[in-house]
Amino acid sequence: MRSPRPTAHNLADLEIRLRGGICESARPSLPEDWARYEDEALHRNWPASAFAALGTFRSADREPAAVSLLASELADSRNLLLVVLFSADRVLQHLRDLRRDADADFPEADSWVGLLWLSIAAWRVVGEGQSPRGAGFSVLDDDLLRPLAARLLFLVASEPMRSRQQAESAWWGRAEVELSESGIAGVALGPKSWHQLVGVCQLARRNWLRCLGAYESHPYLALAQPAELEEELRTLVFCDGRRGAGRRGAPLALSAAYLDSAASLTEEDKAVIGEVTDQYFLPRFDLRSVIRLATHDDDRAARRWRRIVGIVSLAAAIAVLGCTIFLRIHQAAAVAAGYFLLVGFGIAVFGRGWSAPWLLRFPAAAAVGVIALISLSPGDWVTGPPGGWQAAVVLDTAAFGYLIVEARNHGVSGGALLLRSLGVASIGAMYGLMVALIGLVFVAPVFTQNGRSITALWTCPSYSHAGLALWLAASWCLAIGVFSQILWDDRPITAPLAHLSWQRR
Repeated sequence: MRSPRPTAHNLADLEIRLRGGICESARPSLPEDWARYEDEALHRNWPASAFAALGTFRSADREPAAVSLLASELADSRNLLLVVLFSADRVLQHLRDLRRDADADFPEADSWVGLLWLSIAAWRVVGEGQSPRGAGFSVLDDDLLRPLAARLLFLVASEPMRSRQQAESAWWGRAEVELSESGIAGVALGPKSWHQLVGVCQLARRNWLRCLGAYESHPYLALAQPAELEEELRTLVFCDGRRGAGRRGAPLALSAAYLDSAASLTEEDKAVIGEVTDQYFLPRFDLRSVIRLATHDDDRAARRWRRIVGIVSLAAAIAVLGCTIFLRIHQAAAVAAGYFLLVGFGIAVFGRGWSAPWLLRFPAAAAVGVIALISLSPGDWVTGPPGGWQAAVVLDTAAFGYLIVEARNHGVSGGALLLRSLGVASIGAMYGLMVALIGLVFVAPVFTQNGRSITALWTCPSYSHAGLALWLAASWCLAIGVFSQILWDDRPITAPLAHLSWQRR
């Protein structure tokens, strides 16, 4: 059956999320005749002999009694449990078809409620181990299936929160108004249960994030492609984790505010966003996601100012490059200093999150390089060292190669490996240039014996002397900035400029 086109009116977006990500790589690990078991579960055993509780969406005491019954049925049949975990998108489609065949008023909302019950039941079976097992289960099933259960529960429970303030068009809109005074959560979990749904979302997100942190040691997660893992990570922190998501690409707020109102990011949301940014996006050089998070603010005016300061800072960096190309060395050095003042101002006003895309370990480490450069005898290179351009090319190539290796070791591959490494290398090269400009124009003439010769180099600059010297100095700073990463082996060069951070568990 073809899924309906993704819109706010249906659950097609949820279906895409359920069958995408790690499920694309995990499904081939199932037995070759798995399709037969799946069809039997969906068409022969449903709902007469299994999951009968899903036909009682409107009955009293539907939860927790229904969930307990579903948990016992999943614990009694491993195949049924696997269908729910591996083929949740088909289960959702089947539930919706059943409700439509029964002429239900709200088939989308009902199918979501049914899948939520199944998700909670599956987590009780393999995540908490509350139900006794029937035949066919292995002692390793809990560890094997727990990540899939955590993922399923998070995706399903958080789905209504991905379309806040869209009651007129969202799939939950009419059901929210007509069926329960406490919203869609009341339809699923009973009256006045919105806080319970929020708690389920937050706990499931933490469990799923913990599983992703150990993906290399898990049989199913280790099979996932880098793009699939990153899709899961983006889904953790964005309303829509797909690239080009537009307005729905805003950060996901698991807030206690009702769906018909805007929700600010909670401290829990910010903690998860910070952890995903520091531990996953930045080491993988995923600057696009980092920029989306850094430029977001719940307040519209603050969000506008974040972007204005960011654009002005970027314009200053471009101006530094333009002045350098035309050998306006003193102007380039002054604009470079202004750039760092702008970035520092942004961090002071907007906080730590805004600093993440600027990769400030690069200029900090490049400053060490310029100090070492100043301590060398400038007479050896100011007059135009023989083979200076070869040395600059070697340094630039080595730094770029190191970044490729680092990105690859963090799981980036394919075209993203080259593009992201090139992007980070370009940022590092700009920092190397700006630090070299500030160091050689403002600092070196004061602290070196041949300060006058360095000053004279910028008086009537030429590409063969001043240009070559600046290129060599920038390449040196870039190489020092990149290779100094070995001094903090547990932190990549793209990590935030901080010595300590709170440990979140």
